[in-house]
Amino acid sequence: MTIKYKQFQSGFGVPNPSPFCMKGEILLKIAKVEYDTEIMDDPRKAPKGKLPFLIDDGAEIADTALIQRHLENKYGTDFDAGLTGEQRATSHAMARMIEERLYWVTVYSRWIDDHNWPIIKKFWFGAMPPLIRNLIPIIAQKQVKNNLKAQGIGRHAAKNIYAFGAADLEALSTQLGEKAFMFGDQPTSLDTIAYPIIANSLIEELPSPLLEAAKSHTNFAPYVERCQALWFPDVTG
Repeated sequence: MTIKYKQFQSGFGVPNPSPFCMKGEILLKIAKVEYDTEIMDDPRKAPKGKLPFLIDDGAEIADTALIQRHLENKYGTDFDAGLTGEQRATSHAMARMIEERLYWVTVYSRWIDDHNWPIIKKFWFGAMPPLIRNLIPIIAQKQVKNNLKAQGIGRHAAKNIYAFGAADLEALSTQLGEKAFMFGDQPTSLDTIAYPIIANSLIEELPSPLLEAAKSHTNFAPYVERCQALWFPDVTG
């Protein structure tokens, strides 16, 4: 039975403006399982109120960490084959850095930054009927602000938030170095989230100090090109 994979629409020249939706699809590609993609606009309809999630043989699997575990357990995929125990520990720590801090800096740069918010508002809500098009973005942005505050990143000044993001990007650039992928010639689980977050940080239509920090690392653009050629060759910028 083919897996059904539910995610957001693509946009801004990247396979998906959600790094987690990109991650989930890359996991499926590495696992070499058949899947069909379905675009959803309202994550509230998802099992845990967020995207992506997949349906495999009737089971709904939400959250990319659980999607990865599901693919490992059911299909025997080792996303970190060849890594030492120390490298696996480094990979785990860097993935948490991306998902628990750098991701939230990205959210801030889009939903709170005064320059980018109108662009994001038009992208996600511009096709809605006029009445709700004016109301829903206000509610959505307020929820994002609450999420950012609860996470902690939203309690800081903008300059400090972007400094956190720049530090995380610096760490990723150092880890990548001159290698093809984060740990060498073959992609591993870290690349399934490092590539999506870096690609999303390099979106020119969403300028911010985060974009400038990402562009300062000359190894990022070639890395994104390699990953896109491997996993999303049909996507054009």
